[in-house]
Amino acid sequence: MSQDKMVKTICALCPLSCGLSVQVREGRIIGIAEMKEHPLRRICLKARGLIDWVYVRERTTSPMQRKNGNWQEVSWDEALGIVADKLSQIKDGYGAKAFAVHLGYPFIASHTSRLASRFCSVYGSPNFTTGGSLCFMARAIGHGLTCNHAGLPLLPNFPDTKCMIVWGSNPPQSNIILTAAITSARKRGAELIVIDPRRTSLTRRADIYAQIRPGTDCALALGLLNVIIAEELYDKPFVQEWTVGFEQLLEHVKHYPPEKVADITWVPKQTIEDIARSYAQNRPATIVQGVSLDHSVNGVQASRAIATLIAITGNIDIPGGNVYNQPLRQASLRVKGRVSVGDAIGAGYPLFAKFTRETTAMPVPDAIISGKPYPIRALIVQGSNPILTWPNTNKVKEALSKLELLVVIDPLMTETAKLAHIFLPAATFLESKILKDYGVPVLPLIVRGEQAIAPLGDSLPDWQIWSELGRKMGYGEYFPWQDEDVLFEYLLQPTGVTLDQLKESPGGVFYRPRQGRKYLREGFNTPSGKVEIHSQTMAEHGYPPLPTFEEPAQTPLQQPDLAEKYPLILTTGVRVNAFTHSQHRNVAMLRRHCPEPFVEINAETAKSLELLNGDMVILETARGSIELKASLSEDIHPRVLSVQHGWSEANANLLTDDRRDPVSGYPGLKSISCRAIKAGRGRREHEDQT
Repeated sequence: MSQDKMVKTICALCPLSCGLSVQVREGRIIGIAEMKEHPLRRICLKARGLIDWVYVRERTTSPMQRKNGNWQEVSWDEALGIVADKLSQIKDGYGAKAFAVHLGYPFIASHTSRLASRFCSVYGSPNFTTGGSLCFMARAIGHGLTCNHAGLPLLPNFPDTKCMIVWGSNPPQSNIILTAAITSARKRGAELIVIDPRRTSLTRRADIYAQIRPGTDCALALGLLNVIIAEELYDKPFVQEWTVGFEQLLEHVKHYPPEKVADITWVPKQTIEDIARSYAQNRPATIVQGVSLDHSVNGVQASRAIATLIAITGNIDIPGGNVYNQPLRQASLRVKGRVSVGDAIGAGYPLFAKFTRETTAMPVPDAIISGKPYPIRALIVQGSNPILTWPNTNKVKEALSKLELLVVIDPLMTETAKLAHIFLPAATFLESKILKDYGVPVLPLIVRGEQAIAPLGDSLPDWQIWSELGRKMGYGEYFPWQDEDVLFEYLLQPTGVTLDQLKESPGGVFYRPRQGRKYLREGFNTPSGKVEIHSQTMAEHGYPPLPTFEEPAQTPLQQPDLAEKYPLILTTGVRVNAFTHSQHRNVAMLRRHCPEPFVEINAETAKSLELLNGDMVILETARGSIELKASLSEDIHPRVLSVQHGWSEANANLLTDDRRDPVSGYPGLKSISCRAIKAGRGRREHEDQT
């Protein structure tokens, strides 16, 4: 019997990327453990289901072509030939811009997204998009406009912090490393403030809890600024020397007194004042900003207000405050001069392109359906499941059905893949090598993850699929790499870190000591060299130059006619430990922890609707309806309902609207007018109305 081997790699089941030691026997994974050399080494719930996920019976490991509604297995040569021929025809017939790419989860391994972007550059299409169209980038834009035009957001820093605001985030269900850092700071005596429409396990440990109305975070931030400025709790020397626009802000926030903000946000006046005083007076203080704030038509302005809050209190770029994300600069794979994001479908969101150096995917369904500003005829989707994760599912389905070529690259035949013309089977991260740059202030670390096992069946690593397709298209000179390590050596050239160093240090190589208050040496990376509370860049693009609250699009205040029929507010996308977006629901061990979709309803609200725990409910918005079980709780606001996303059985995005933040293009997934009806009665009412 052959001896077991231990392979050192990193986990890609979620963005944390913890270190793993993988036990392999005769080419098969038999065990998963912490990699002791890696600074992040917790085995979470998802990692405990990792072996089942790799070997799950639903995996499709051969290229497939759909003909007349039926799937047929084909060779890689045939599948790539079909894709290459069709892409060539589309380029000849409509131009290169008629092709788009969307990458979801493969961007966790940056070399995959770099190669996909390279392919778009060589082909001539500016329509390269990633999961940044729905996650994190709105915050990067908001923070970037305020204090760093490199588009690097401010991240929480816990050592020495005396006060933490956890805002629109639920770390115990989404980030075990962050949870540990918060717990450690709490034990040292740091105050904890939680802002969330739902009481979570973290709120029970909080000194202050604000049960906010979804979509009103910008108003709350402006209310905090009002109190801090009125009571002169801000850092006067910093404001005087390092900010632009404070005088305008002083007048602006007078429109957001605590009593008015209390009416807007449902957070009591006294709580607003307590949060402001605690954050401003207990320095250094840090803010954990969740993705929930991004999913609003006011998301960028909310991030601008929070960045301003961080700056004027002197909590910017200091230990215990909020500090910059500083990734290691690797070699670029883009072919310069071939494309311009100004020509992309998402060109209507110019600041998205400016701060992310790519374009947003959110207008792509509209362009496919309408042909404006020009037609999109082909789309490659990799590691993403838009049918379950993009807003307004019916529009997404309509758009995908109109494509001449839809290619899906994934380990599994997802709901989106079922609509594809060609399915290309991707290897999992344990079947390839990974180059991961963490790039965060507390972890300036780069790691090379080793390949644990050979790809199952005929599946190929994500990066290799792009290389093979590039060569099939006749772009061989642009895709010379036959092995990940050769590619990694190329990418590492500007970094000062060598491949040999990474091989010798499986836990990674730290590449930069962190230096605080970088602005003292270099100023801020903005046109003025200072924190831009008043943004001339925003003004030049026709947006309000000061952080400004606007009522979410689908609320009784904005659309009073909806209030009678849809009196409740729906927030979608709540996280659970077992799943990442639409992934992992086919793993039995994980499914046992969350076996079915449900809508969380306040117990008193349920009583008024004659609902009992476990009753089937029709959840309805102006966009559509789904049916799922009721889960009664005292922890959610009586006027708010909450559902997870990612369930094919009850797809939350059948309910969501695709109206967008005017700056980032992000949809408002967190504040939708809705109603809940007991299933039997709801069907009768629906039939009567139709």
